[in-house]
This record gives sequence, C-alpha cells and structure tokens, in this order.
Amino acid sequence: MFERIKMRIIQGRKLKPFATAEVLQDHEDRLRALEGGEPAPEPAPEPVTRDLSFTVNDGTDPIKGATVTIGDKTGTTGDAGGCTIKGVAEGKVTVEVSAEGYTTKSEEITVAEDSVSFTISLTAESQDTQQEG
Repeated sequence: MFERIKMRIIQGRKLKPFATAEVLQDHEDRLRALEGGEPAPEPAPEPVTRDLSFTVNDGTDPIKGATVTIGDKTGTTGDAGGCTIKGVAEGKVTVEVSAEGYTTKSEEITVAEDSVSFTISLTAESQDTQQEG
C-alpha cells in the first residue's frame, strides 16, 4: 500500500531528489499514525523570520564599514551607518558588531514583529589598545 501511495506522491509533485525522501517520510509517518488509530503528526511550522535594520554609530556619528553578524548572516554598514540583515528568525538572538578602530560589541536582541530596527553604538579603542594590536 505504501509503495502505491509513494508513487502517487512522486508523480503528483515535481520534487528534487533530495526533497523526495523528506516528503515521502512525512507522508509515511502520517499514514502509519492514521492506520494505527493515532492522530497524524503535524509538520513543524516554519519559523517566522524578519528583515532587520541596523544603524551603527559612535554615539554621535555613523560608522561606515562596520560588520553586523547574527549567526551565519552578515551585513556591512554603508555611508549612513546602516545595513539590513534578511531572514532572521523571531526570538532572542545575539548580534555582534565590529569595526576597525572600535571595540567589538555583542548584544542580545529580541526579534519580533514590532522590533526590527536597532541602533548600536560602538566605543573607539584607546590609543594604547591600538598600538598593542
């Protein structure tokens, strides 16, 4: 029975080879649950993501060329000190901001529907720190 259903699923969808196994496993799990009288497991919902806007400054003036990193996503600020990082999952994340001549800053932020714009101020490195590096 499963083989016939698998063939219908494959023929009914134009799937890339790597996606076929995942789709088949999902359908097979649901069929087995229904056959056993259990409710079918629900697929995990896709996480809600947001595009985040950052402004990086030194307390007064924008910092051009600062690197803003969240996980594996990175942005670089332009002339006005701003950049956008797309597709960040909602919830608490750590953002790291660095720029030449400034102390790197890590900050935990909460990404939500009403919280997608952030301003981060960096502190200039002292002359002693710059000379050591």
